[in-house]
This record gives sequence, C-alpha cells and structure tokens, in this order.
Amino acid sequence: MYRMLIAEDDKIEREGIQFLLNKYAFPFEIQEAKHGRAALEMLQEYEADVLLTDIKMPFMDGIQLAREARALKPQLKILILSGHGEFDYAKTAISLQVSHYLLKPIEPEEFRSVIQAVIQQLDEEQAAKREQQEWQKAYRQEQQRLPELVQGSADNSDSESRRRAIEDVLRIIEKEFEQDLSLEYLSKRVHLSASYLSHTFKKATGVSVVKYINQYRMEQAKAYLDQSNYKINDVYKMVGFSDLSYFGLMFKQYFGVTPTQYRDKVRIP
Repeated sequence: MYRMLIAEDDKIEREGIQFLLNKYAFPFEIQEAKHGRAALEMLQEYEADVLLTDIKMPFMDGIQLAREARALKPQLKILILSGHGEFDYAKTAISLQVSHYLLKPIEPEEFRSVIQAVIQQLDEEQAAKREQQEWQKAYRQEQQRLPELVQGSADNSDSESRRRAIEDVLRIIEKEFEQDLSLEYLSKRVHLSASYLSHTFKKATGVSVVKYINQYRMEQAKAYLDQSNYKINDVYKMVGFSDLSYFGLMFKQYFGVTPTQYRDKVRIP
C-alpha cells in the first residue's frame, strides 16, 4: 500500500480523483489538502509516496508546492494537474522532475495509465531497496554455495562465472522477451539468487534487469511497427505486454511519440 496526497482546492475534483482511484483499485492510502500551504504542512508529517497537485490554488500554487515538496522529499513522485490555458505554465516545473502532467478535465484512461506507470516505478524502487538490504546476506550464501564465484574481485574464475551468467540471461531475454520474464524466473534459469543476479546484472550492464527487458521490448516493438503487416493491437502482445494503454505509455516515454504517431511517421512517403 502506497500513500498519496491530493492537493486540490475544488472539492468536486478531489472527489473525482478519489472515484477513479477506487474504480481501478489502486493501492493508495489517500490524504487531501485544500490548498498548497496545507499540503506542504502535511508533507512535514505525512510520509507520502505521491503528490498529486493542481496548478492554481490559494495561498500557494502547485508549482511552488512542487518546488518545496521536492526539496523536502527528493524521492517523492509529483503529478501535476493543469487546465488547457495553464499548460505552458506547467512546463516550468520540468526542473522539479515532475513525473507526469494530467490535463483537465481528466480522461479516465489517461489517468489509469499514468497511475499504473507511477506504481510500477514505486514497485521497482521498493524492490531495489529490498535487494540492497538483502545483498550482503545473499552474497554470503553464494560464497558457501558457489565457491568459484567468491574468490575475490581479482579472481578470474569469479569474473568468468558472472560473465557467463549475464550472457545466459541476455540470451533468455532475447529468445523469450514476449513471455512473462520475472527476476525470480531468470535467477532460477541461471542458478543464482534473485538479489545476487540483480546486483551482478546491473553492475555488468549499468541498468536493472526490468529496465533492460523493457528497453529490449521497446526496440522490438519499434521493429515490428516498421513493418506495415503488423497492427498495433497485435504488437503490444507480441512484445510481452498485457495492456495496450500501458504499452502506449511506455512507448511514448521511450521514443517520445505514441505507437500510432510512430506508425504514421513510418508511412510518410
């Protein structure tokens, strides 16, 4: 269960957001603030994971709130609500690392996609923290179980064993990217603990296992979309996604355009 603070001076808007969160059964404990100053005061005590704030509010607007909240809680995910006439103003918050913008009136499907993306990011960060906490314990277990892997960082057999494990994982991803690839599944395939594989993979490639899989799937999706005989409604399943809207959101974040926009560019003579 994650925690969200909604800063919005319009009661009807707050109720609408609550309705959508409940409709899609998102795992959030909700707190509300009627204006920016009240929200900032609540953030002093409330361990929020997500701040959803309107732009225009009394006492303190959403931009100032985002600035203060970012300084107070650097890891906070910030979502900004803005009306059509406020969008240029909202863009000034880019330096504050705002996660997403939602345009009023809120479109339910867009809202669902954005919140799903935020939850996935929170899940990944939480998993990374757990892996970090478990790393030393897992490493000691690997020392006992796989002595060839723990002869020290200067030991050639250690480097060779890790290299082979990472190469095996990369081959599995390449062959099975359309399947449900979890860290647990991959770790079993290469006979390592999940936390040890996660640490070793990121050290070797510079990215997490999940991020690498998503990047690989996006490149495959792009290749499929380059071919006119594949429909978008088929491509998202072909690259391992179960939800079209979430696939579209990930594609846009990766390439800067939606799958439809990319396909239209490809078709331009």
